[in-house]
Amino acid sequence: MFALVDCNNFYASCEEVFNPSLSQFPLIILSNNDGCIIARSKKAKELGIPMGGPAYMYKDRVERGEIRMLSSNFTLYADMSQRVMQTLESYAPRMEIYSIDEAFFELEELSEEELRNEACRMREKVKKWTGIPVSIGIGPTKTIAKMANELAKKRSELGGVSILISKTAIRAQLEVTEPEEIWGIGHALAERLKANRIYTAAQLIDCDDSFIKKLLGVVGYRTVLELRAVPCFSCSQPIEKRKSIICSRSFKKPITNSSDLENVIATFVSRAAEKLRSQQSRAKFISIVIAPSPFIQPYEGRSCHIDLPNPTAYTPELIRLAKEGLKRIYRPQFAYKKAGVLLGDFCDGSVEQMDWITPPTDTPKKRNLMRTIDRINRRYDKTAVQFAAEGLDNHLRSSQTQVSPRFTTSWKDLLTVS
Repeated sequence: MFALVDCNNFYASCEEVFNPSLSQFPLIILSNNDGCIIARSKKAKELGIPMGGPAYMYKDRVERGEIRMLSSNFTLYADMSQRVMQTLESYAPRMEIYSIDEAFFELEELSEEELRNEACRMREKVKKWTGIPVSIGIGPTKTIAKMANELAKKRSELGGVSILISKTAIRAQLEVTEPEEIWGIGHALAERLKANRIYTAAQLIDCDDSFIKKLLGVVGYRTVLELRAVPCFSCSQPIEKRKSIICSRSFKKPITNSSDLENVIATFVSRAAEKLRSQQSRAKFISIVIAPSPFIQPYEGRSCHIDLPNPTAYTPELIRLAKEGLKRIYRPQFAYKKAGVLLGDFCDGSVEQMDWITPPTDTPKKRNLMRTIDRINRRYDKTAVQFAAEGLDNHLRSSQTQVSPRFTTSWKDLLTVS
């Protein structure tokens, strides 16, 4: 059996743990720079407040006291996620953390009653130890467990636990599940299925195998097998490495000089290179993009692509090349509102392709230096050790006017009990 544990309205729930009064109102969480809505509490969803909605449209309702609005506190959310996952680890040795608020794990093949009792104990333990409410879906495959989890969240009478293991129960749910609701079937594939008169998951699994492979490909066919209760995805599969890494941001205030823009680009390169090394890869090219505000005419977004002499994950070399690329595309007459860096065409970082002409960039000494810096930044703070090229002024600081304290990771933000 596979189980999927999903934290309910996770960002909002994290805020409510430390400020229970927030649960009395619809709560929305804003993105970096307080621009748009990225999370909503259950009450906010019931009001019809959409995901991605612009924050300014709801400021009047906040001022009237109808809803509550907070800036995102990703430090708090990440720590609370870790606490939830550590609590779940005691139930299953084979667990796959799927996202910040979801985890798959494997269970023994027990009776439905025993599975329900185990899931209820799990929910109670997570709630008691972390304060976060969760929903649990259980099925013979990960895809069916995902479907069961959605059912647990929608139907309150299930008590947060939904189990789909009998053929009758699975078939009944497939009959009312539309293609776009199937885990792994995106909007484009759903439209393709509907164009072929396939409107439910039940109709999909009844199709001929050769037709499914032709329509959905091998990965789509595996999803169909999962819907037929044939496991194709385990919880021990290695995480697929990224094929490209992008780091970009819109600025609170436009940048009007090249030195400040160089600092920003260097910071983006540093962050992207750290992610590159974390998956033990090297990049073969780097691209730099800069753009002014799209509301200023004439608009001129520019980019520069640089093929690297040797694949590398060495931050100083990537920063040097990025600054060279920036000089090619920078225009002093523009005030730049957005910039970004893209690393791509990765190769295995453990393999060295020798070149008789160009000396290797990633020497053992340089790799050890990068490994040490990454270890320090992971332990203390992501900016504990920075490169001089990143500058001292933080042009990337988000405008978060309503952020809550970091209750679990900062001594000065600890709750005071009197």
